[in-house]
Amino acid sequence: MKKMKLFLALCLFGFMGYTQAQQKPLNWVHISSKDGGIEAPNGGIQQTSTAVGDFDNDGINDFCVTERTQTPSIVWYRRTNKGWDKYIVEDSAMSPEAGTVAFDVDGDGDLDIIAGGDGGKTKEVYWWENPYPNFDPKTPWKRHMIYKGGGKYHDQIVGDFDGDGKPDLAFWSQTEHELIWARIPDNPKDFSAWKCIPIYKYYDDGQMQQRGRYPDFKGVNEHEGLAKLDIDGDGIEDIIGGGCWFKYIGNDKFSCNVVDDSYTFSRSAAGQLIKGGRPEIVFVVGDGWAPLELYEYQDKGKGDKTWVPKTIIDTVSNGHTLQLVDFDGDGNLDIWNAEMTLGGNTHALDHILLGDGKGNFPREIVVSRGIDVHESEMADLDGDGDLDILDKPYNGDTPRLDIWLQNGTGEVVSARKGSFNIPYGLEIYSLRFELKKDVPKTIALMKQMGFKDLEVSGYYGLTPKAFKDEISKNGLTCSSMIFDYNRFQTDIGGIIKEAKLFGAKYAGVGWIPHTAGPFNMADAKKACKDFNDFGAKLKKAGLKFFYHPHGYEFNTADGNLMDLILEQTKPQLVTFELDVFWATHGGADPLAYLKKYPGRFELMHLKEINHDVPGNNTGSAPDETSVSLGRGVTDWPRLLRLAQKMGTKKYYIEDEAKNAADQVPFSIKYLETLK
Repeated sequence: MKKMKLFLALCLFGFMGYTQAQQKPLNWVHISSKDGGIEAPNGGIQQTSTAVGDFDNDGINDFCVTERTQTPSIVWYRRTNKGWDKYIVEDSAMSPEAGTVAFDVDGDGDLDIIAGGDGGKTKEVYWWENPYPNFDPKTPWKRHMIYKGGGKYHDQIVGDFDGDGKPDLAFWSQTEHELIWARIPDNPKDFSAWKCIPIYKYYDDGQMQQRGRYPDFKGVNEHEGLAKLDIDGDGIEDIIGGGCWFKYIGNDKFSCNVVDDSYTFSRSAAGQLIKGGRPEIVFVVGDGWAPLELYEYQDKGKGDKTWVPKTIIDTVSNGHTLQLVDFDGDGNLDIWNAEMTLGGNTHALDHILLGDGKGNFPREIVVSRGIDVHESEMADLDGDGDLDILDKPYNGDTPRLDIWLQNGTGEVVSARKGSFNIPYGLEIYSLRFELKKDVPKTIALMKQMGFKDLEVSGYYGLTPKAFKDEISKNGLTCSSMIFDYNRFQTDIGGIIKEAKLFGAKYAGVGWIPHTAGPFNMADAKKACKDFNDFGAKLKKAGLKFFYHPHGYEFNTADGNLMDLILEQTKPQLVTFELDVFWATHGGADPLAYLKKYPGRFELMHLKEINHDVPGNNTGSAPDETSVSLGRGVTDWPRLLRLAQKMGTKKYYIEDEAKNAADQVPFSIKYLETLK
């Protein structure tokens, strides 16, 4: 019977998915608690929030759901080979509000849960400590208090909002008419360590706590919705919400910068929807009827700068789900928006608007009609590398959960089966501190860790032959080498000789000199000419030249110069090494680049960037932002599956943390789960 229901779901929803402008229908597999496909959270009628995260560290996303009328008030769903198993997080009546977030609060390598109370039974903000690896479906997680006040704590978000390299927490208090910010303390289990500071407050006399204009705190479409992005390009994440964006100005204060002071407050999102310039902001009312607006920052000259709205949808009815994603993988952000059935909206729409990178959305994917969707999430829920949808209602037809799997098969993909089985090596820079002390001992350690192949980027005081002898003594090989750009210009013969000594197939550079300021068009064009020349000379010697970007190439005053380098170098002469950390840090999507330039990235650095690290175009970041694989932001199952399809041939773990010797074994264990 269940197979028949899946087939009907494909027929009813899969073939209505794309508009006529699209070439083929999109197949969804619909799994719903209404037909027993997944267990409902509890028997309650007000499901307030969801959060997606890999709570059990197995490489596949799980998710949690909150509900405020019955117990258990928070549950999480663990992905298994048969579907999802429900576990209790909070068995008390906590009345959680909308806006739950998954984040590693205590820094122990697993995701915890942060949620706030609605002011009824609960007037606090709490975090729940993940008991990994000791999970019991009936045993709640330990609860810790963050803040206590008036309640209605709507929307929690974590990011580095003051630029100190450490995570912060922000959330709305609708009762107190405040936006509250706190640095996550080193000992978050100690309630007294949390210093929660109002960074925006509306007073009855109309005066703001911080500078900037703002309307009265809304009584119906209250101030809510939070997103994060570096809006002004200063390298520090800003907070977006309530019709504004908030910038840290020092001394624990933020400026409030108004985008729209009219009605579009409830849901917030930000991203580069229009190529070039500042990121765009999207607002829509989550509880009410109003347009969905895109705001573009425009400089009209003579100091006249403003956010110009563009109506994307004339009227949205209670559009409480809003997310920007590149759903179709074309390198352009799309808008996912879904409505509630609140107020008799029987035709509630759940759909994706496909962007063209110019602020237009000519194509639409309709996921469902008439199903209540509130505070929902889009993510890879089955580990197969594409984006799925987790839908839940607020109070329409509750209790209820709906999952839409994009893969069109309904099969559960295990991260431990068939995901990644290609041999990988180590970029020796990971153990640079150890190499500086004792080369033979450190190379022996590489062997003990299980590596067989290396990428060599220095000799650490030894001659090339002596270093090669140490590698050979331990039964290791070297397939790739990185040299200085200037040496390619002055001693390419020596490079060829050393690469052949080591038996390497690839020789490349990891940095383009640009000492006169930020990387620019002239630097990029000169590099393209040089790269083609280097590549031609290496090809004659039976070697292959590559370039390793460091992030500063993707977003410059002269545009995206990484695209220019890829397009003006000859594929037969120049290949590339995709460093996942640096691409992400530079504001690029590694998945999008693999898709856009198939076959160009023959090498890859398996390097993980921590959560909420603000990027920039300098090519530099603190060592501690490099974490072991699976503990940062990268969707590795999806990325590695795509990399194999797009022609990546060599993979090297790289970890720039000072304690990389401790972290690398965790990365190895993580990759083993993907086999």
